[in-house]
Amino acid sequence: MGKTGKIIRGAVFASGNGSNAENILRHAEKYPGLQILLILTDQPYAGVIERAKKFATACEVVPRKGGMDKVAHEAAIMDVLRKNKVDWIFLAGYMRILSPEFLREFRDETLGVNRVVNIHPSLLPAFPGADSYLQAFNAGVKIAGVTLHFVDEGVDTGPIILQRAFEREEEEEFEAFRARGMQLEYEIYAEFLQRLINDEVALANIPGSDKKIVRLGGEGTKEKWAQR
Repeated sequence: MGKTGKIIRGAVFASGNGSNAENILRHAEKYPGLQILLILTDQPYAGVIERAKKFATACEVVPRKGGMDKVAHEAAIMDVLRKNKVDWIFLAGYMRILSPEFLREFRDETLGVNRVVNIHPSLLPAFPGADSYLQAFNAGVKIAGVTLHFVDEGVDTGPIILQRAFEREEEEEFEAFRARGMQLEYEIYAEFLQRLINDEVALANIPGSDKKIVRLGGEGTKEKWAQR
């Protein structure tokens, strides 16, 4: 368990190949305070299903079938999460936008955010939305990067937890560019998970703004920032 003795009961959401999901599962094996109870995917043939099998982790496939609206689909997902008593969601290439109503189910009033985290392949607020590596590559940026953030009601607008940047190399092909970014994705997700189980995550209001800033630190971080 973490320093505080608490247990994080998490689910990983993924729609595709699942390399980030596998990274989370691998690190969960090292952290007794982190229990990844299941992988959830909306795609019946997603590569993440086979990755879950390697770790003997339950994988729930909840497709949005023809005629099913967003409300019904999210209700089916919530049924799975409630049955497993999931309290944190880690998005790892999940390609659906979660509704405000769904996110409210995971609101943490102590932290002041939803207990839903997403990895995004750009230095937000640059290049939000889909295909962000390709957006950045085609824009000819000299510096690219990745962002881990809490999820709010907007699209890639929640409080930023961690960012890492890398410099674009001359004559670099897109696949090499993307691969270097993905390696940083794995690194910052792992760092955050360790901080989370050690209770080293806190948020504070930014003066003159409706935004929040995330603080990652040692013991007592939450208590110190709660006084601000």
